[in-house]
Amino acid sequence: MAPLPSRVIRAVAIAGVATVVLTACSWRVETPPIPRRTPTPTVVLRDDAALREQAVVDAADSSDLGVLESVLAPERLAALGGVYVATPSPTPSADPSPSAAPAIDVAVQEAIDGALDAAAAADEDDPGLAAMLRSIALSHALAMDAPGVAGTAPAERAMPGVGDDTTGPWVPAEGTSVDADVLAALAVAHDRASFAYEVAAARAQGKERTRALTRSRLHEARAEALIAVPGVEDLRASLYDVPPAGTGTRKARAATERAVETELAESYAALLDGADPADVPWILNGAYDAWMRAAALAGFDLESIPALPGLDVT
Repeated sequence: MAPLPSRVIRAVAIAGVATVVLTACSWRVETPPIPRRTPTPTVVLRDDAALREQAVVDAADSSDLGVLESVLAPERLAALGGVYVATPSPTPSADPSPSAAPAIDVAVQEAIDGALDAAAAADEDDPGLAAMLRSIALSHALAMDAPGVAGTAPAERAMPGVGDDTTGPWVPAEGTSVDADVLAALAVAHDRASFAYEVAAARAQGKERTRALTRSRLHEARAEALIAVPGVEDLRASLYDVPPAGTGTRKARAATERAVETELAESYAALLDGADPADVPWILNGAYDAWMRAAALAGFDLESIPALPGLDVT
């Protein structure tokens, strides 16, 4: 048999190489691409909250709000896990011109609005994050508003963005998921506060006495409203223990009254963890209102406002 022409041999060789190349290309196409890691919606909500807290830190100034937030915002930021920073590129791009930080009141208001909106979005998938975001919003609202109520007359104050000033809501609607025993205990706490203010009023004079009586009536009305919720047992007593030393002087009375209000505020805020979304408005209003009443009293320390009211974050 005669040998094949050289050009035939070359054609066969080229065909073989082409087959290998095509086979290699086919193998690469069939290999699934490496999936990109994308954050879950709740991770995005948490990261956005951290960015808002960082904006508050950056905007802090020498005002009462700025000084207070310079202490509180870093605590919230740490609880959120800090600001997420992606792995830097080996060839970093030039930094754009930095924008000026917003004024502290603007940054705080944006943090309040953002936290409330994000909490509603997290309710279904991450109730724990929702509770933290609402606690953050409450703390910001207290930091913003407490300095302005010092020495003001007693009044019911709903948290801005949550309730309608004096109309609340202040108590849960029928069918609330909060246990009836918890509501009964809240009613007793308000009734005890009402009694403490009556005792303080009996030992006070002038404007101090008038304001103590007004606060007493506000607590009495709240206790009545809680007892009126279907299924809530009336456990109020006719008398409560009020140590004489706690009402002997104007300074002592103010300290007793502040303690009464902050204890109530913390009781309300503790209900945020695990709260049904339908119960959130009256819980936030109750906590905010009690802290505002404490802030209106003489001797209130702004630094006593917690970074995460109602939550124990370690």
